[in-house]
Amino acid sequence: MVLAVFIIFLALALFMEQAALSLFLGIALSFVNNKYSLNPINVNGSNFLKAGIICLGATISLQALTDISKEYIPIVSLYVIAIMIIGVLIGKLIKLPKNLTLLIVSGTAICGGTAIASLAPIIKAKSEDLVASISLIFLLNAIAIIIFPYIGTFFDMTNEEFGIFSALTIHDTASVVGTASLYSNESVTYASVIKLGRTLWIVPLLIGASLYSKSETKDYEFPYFVLIFLAFIVIGNIIDIDLEVQSVIKRISIALFQVGLFMIGYRFQFHTLMNLSIKPIFFAVSIWITVITTTLLLFHV
Repeated sequence: MVLAVFIIFLALALFMEQAALSLFLGIALSFVNNKYSLNPINVNGSNFLKAGIICLGATISLQALTDISKEYIPIVSLYVIAIMIIGVLIGKLIKLPKNLTLLIVSGTAICGGTAIASLAPIIKAKSEDLVASISLIFLLNAIAIIIFPYIGTFFDMTNEEFGIFSALTIHDTASVVGTASLYSNESVTYASVIKLGRTLWIVPLLIGASLYSKSETKDYEFPYFVLIFLAFIVIGNIIDIDLEVQSVIKRISIALFQVGLFMIGYRFQFHTLMNLSIKPIFFAVSIWITVITTTLLLFHV
């Protein structure tokens, strides 16, 4: 019974071919499970999103990767550093617990849940801080997937502008690419490459956190899918994939994004957000709105 309902909802999500609807259908199924006390199917949606990103790599031009990186990596680095510094200062000002501050700020500045999950064992964060920060990042990502394409349309953004906007303001890599895919293929190229620049900052983050905390814990996971994504870009350019084959790969990538977003919604637990105090919510949202406003002013208005 559970499997049948799950398959029906998932098939509907794939048929509609809309990332936001896939997310909502997953959340709807989560509520059905909770209401009727069904045993949920345990599938990690982020793995599908990572697979979608990797497939996307085979369709990206190496020349585009080089050109975009040269132009935007400096501003990406400035963004990451500024968010980290300002976030920590605001956290101290409102007296938010240090570890919770670091988790939320790292997720906002670098790569969402990946940065949070990687940093948590190094700074010995409490499990409730980990759940709170990841839940907040998930919620903000979900909001971005839904409203950002409308923001892009409202401001009449070009494909390039929307890709930059998504890459600099959305937390998780998968959500960045998923949102950009709703706008255009060109937006996806800019978004994925620029977001890659943010994601790579996880390396100095973890090294710095390890040195600061003098921790011997090794239980963090580097996002190796990013390296595979880069490898697929190189392979795709070396063998010069045909345009028709690229089109098929892009469709597979989009389908993987839809499944991943569906599974993320399916595993969403609303009660974790209900148990949060107002202070971390205010902190995460205020930083995010500041980043969005700054990006709009710098790159569009």
